[in-house]
Amino acid sequence: MTPPPTRPAVARTRSRRWGLVAMAAVGVVAVSAIVAASGVLPGETALRTVVRRLSSYELRWLARTIRPLGTWWGLVPWLLLLLALAPHARRRWWLWGAALVAAPLCGEALQELVGRLRPQGTALGFPSGHATAIAAFATATVYLVRRSSLPPIIRFAISLVAVLLMLAIGLSRMVLDAHWTLDVVAGFALGAAGAAAAAWWDASHPLPPAGASSPSHEA
Repeated sequence: MTPPPTRPAVARTRSRRWGLVAMAAVGVVAVSAIVAASGVLPGETALRTVVRRLSSYELRWLARTIRPLGTWWGLVPWLLLLLALAPHARRRWWLWGAALVAAPLCGEALQELVGRLRPQGTALGFPSGHATAIAAFATATVYLVRRSSLPPIIRFAISLVAVLLMLAIGLSRMVLDAHWTLDVVAGFALGAAGAAAAAWWDASHPLPPAGASSPSHEA
């Protein structure tokens, strides 16, 4: 009978998985930045036309309504709820706080570097800040909720809500004509890369079980 995997082996497997996610997402960001620096793709222009044609008054109203969910007004309450549901997140709140702040800041720096304008106006748009922030939170949510003691169906439901909310926020940016498609895709990838990198580090440095006493120094 094959013995069950040890805790260090599980941690290594988990860290490798999230490390690969982070590297793949960084690759998407890099390729997207190179493409975006050359201008707007024909496919983005065509998709913008389709989205604007299908965007009804009700859809635009919904997009404006959910817009704050991709900002700190919506994400801070989500983070507090996540900390309440996931004890593992509370024990390393500094790691997740740093990751969720760093990803949008990197996005702002990348906007200046690439210099691509939004569909309307003179503001820079690559990558989308809303998409970056919500993707970082969604990725962190999936990782932390999976490590919680919640029932499997609850973990699945929370993860699904996080991913659907991410997709809805990304679509809303195109419905409101605030970003090109590649802006949103790169934002998703950048946010996921930041949170996945934190997940990789967290999994690579497993915490002792909660309540375990630290080794004492004997005289």
